[in-house]
Amino acid sequence: MRTAPDELAGELRDLLVEITGRAELSELAATTPLLRGGVGLDSLAGTLLLRRVERRYGVDVAAEDLNLDALETLGTLAAFIAERI
Repeated sequence: MRTAPDELAGELRDLLVEITGRAELSELAATTPLLRGGVGLDSLAGTLLLRRVERRYGVDVAAEDLNLDALETLGTLAAFIAERI
């Protein structure tokens, strides 16, 4: 059974809160950019997020998406993962 992108987005919000220590990210809209502007993840937080995603879901985003387009928004990341689990 596949996990719905909406459910994954909720789990990813929790991961972002853990990684950044920013509780307000628990209310993050799926369309909010993760990098520049939006959440503004720096390279360390982005790397930590990708490592957590790989451990939790078995999806290596960086290896499968060389341009990291999946990291555009919370929603694109959730959809990317949902297609692979």
